[in-house]
Amino acid sequence: MGAERILHGCVLPLGDPSHDAVAISCGRIKAVGPLRQVVRLRDDRTVMVDLSGKALLPGFFDAHTHFLQTGLELTYFVNLTPARSLSDALEMLGEAARERPGQWVVGRGWDESRWPERRYLELQDLDRAVPRQPVCAVRVDGHLAVCNTLALARCLAPEGELVDRDRGHLREEPAWELLAGIRLEREEEVEALAEASRHAAALGITAVADMGGGVAMRAYQAARRRGLLQTRAFLYLPWRMLEALVQLELERGFGDELLRVAGLKAFLDGSVGAGSAALDEPYADAGTRGTLLMDEEQLTRLWRGASDAGLQLAVHAIGERAIELVLCAALATGTIPEDRHRVEHLELASQEQLGRMATLGLVASMQPNFVANWGGAGGMYETRLGVERAERIDPHAWVLERGIPMAFGSDGMPMGPLSGVAAVLAPPHAVQRVDLEDALRAYTMGSAWAVCADREMGRIAEGYRADLVVLSADPRTSPREQVRVEMTLLGGERIYERR
Repeated sequence: MGAERILHGCVLPLGDPSHDAVAISCGRIKAVGPLRQVVRLRDDRTVMVDLSGKALLPGFFDAHTHFLQTGLELTYFVNLTPARSLSDALEMLGEAARERPGQWVVGRGWDESRWPERRYLELQDLDRAVPRQPVCAVRVDGHLAVCNTLALARCLAPEGELVDRDRGHLREEPAWELLAGIRLEREEEVEALAEASRHAAALGITAVADMGGGVAMRAYQAARRRGLLQTRAFLYLPWRMLEALVQLELERGFGDELLRVAGLKAFLDGSVGAGSAALDEPYADAGTRGTLLMDEEQLTRLWRGASDAGLQLAVHAIGERAIELVLCAALATGTIPEDRHRVEHLELASQEQLGRMATLGLVASMQPNFVANWGGAGGMYETRLGVERAERIDPHAWVLERGIPMAFGSDGMPMGPLSGVAAVLAPPHAVQRVDLEDALRAYTMGSAWAVCADREMGRIAEGYRADLVVLSADPRTSPREQVRVEMTLLGGERIYERR
């Protein structure tokens, strides 16, 4: 049988320089090589696509994002990312409240480190801006939510380390529980997933690992049935679902070519921006060391349970104390490289910790865009951590030096592989630097490895899925600002083309 489509006249930045053609059939790559060889697969029904010297890569794979949240930011939430001051954010929330009288107002994406006030939103701010309906504003990292009085009344968690009722601050689980109680219509969630999928395609993304997949399973399935999901989604479910998955005897990989259960997600600490990442030494701008959300016994029990059930574990660990807990649990449970358990973020790992991580075969799931967001002189990292720790945060170079498998994602802050890659080519500090080829591999085959799909995705090779992205220019030889996503293909079918 001949090829349905042959892409030719392209360069393959991650492939053999002599290859300039790819044949596609039945959603997979049938052949890769020089056009004079691949063209032999042409028949009467073959569509020839001349790429005229453009670059062809495996489709980008965002290894850590929050896909439904991304869609809701485009369709339902008040997007506070553009706010350039505290007053801007309050004005945006007030305007939304006037447009939705009597309804919840949920804002996401504010970042005080970019504001002249350099302080968090607080309850009194929100009460002034929106006094007559509940409003909740979630920081860009998702680890701090600020409520007005009416919203705070819905929080049942007691005051303590994670709940500050005087300021309206909720951190970690109290914040997530409050947000989970704000019920959306199923159709709103389905449309959000459809919008997220369209947005991903425009960025060249053909697959995502969704770290919040458990809360929207029915919406995902509805979007899948209706043909609105055009992104391969690997779902990491909340760790508290372990017992249910064991009873159902579901292992990683359960699902189909578009929607699969990958494993479980657990949190060990918070974020640097929210002051809740678990550090060895106190924050430079506070006397605290952050928060551990589990102890070693709890994590070890969860780790063993996930491994016994055939489920992959993805553990959020940013600070040194949280990373140390991961390493202790992995060692105690006899983790081996074949398990491919993941450490999410891994921002403040020491060289000694990375050495042990390499031995255990853990996967480093990292976010290159964080360097651009908060690195450099005067940035949030330096303000919260001090100069020494800011110079060794996000140590991509150390990870690669130790041979640790590395996957790149965005955490939705924001999605955008090309901007993430650009961030680590010339970062503020050497420990963050990655060369172009390694960065592209981390955003393609590295991410496929991280979800145990490396035998079908992440490469342009015979038998692999024809999930591809066409770039306007070769990123190895063209200025970054000239490189755009021209076309995205999922299973050989165009799902995006730049106009």
